Amino acid sequence: MADPSASEPGPLTGRWRRVSDSDCARAYPAGLVIGPGSRYRAVGGGDRGLPVWDVGTARMPDGTTLTMSTSSDELVSYRLDATADRFTVTTPDGCTLTYERED
Repeated sequence: MADPSASEPGPLTGRWRRVSDSDCARAYPAGLVIGPGSRYRAVGGGDRGLPVWDVGTARMPDGTTLTMSTSSDELVSYRLDATADRFTVTTPDGCTLTYERED
């Protein structure tokens, strides 16, 4: 049986701020708090109205994929490149956005 906690976003747990400033990245929240138990919440809105991510679930089914629930409750998988202090996701439509750790 697979470990149910294996898909929790353990390495991404913490407070993050968006450092990408492209037009497409501004549709995502200025900050994120990712907690244990696969929950996240946005900190601040997107620079273009309702952000794509607001509050919901964040899971890492493997080391290169981040699956998040969106503001519309859709589950979307993003290509992920993560280090201890920074993570970058690439959206299905090709937008690349980067967050840096705040804590």
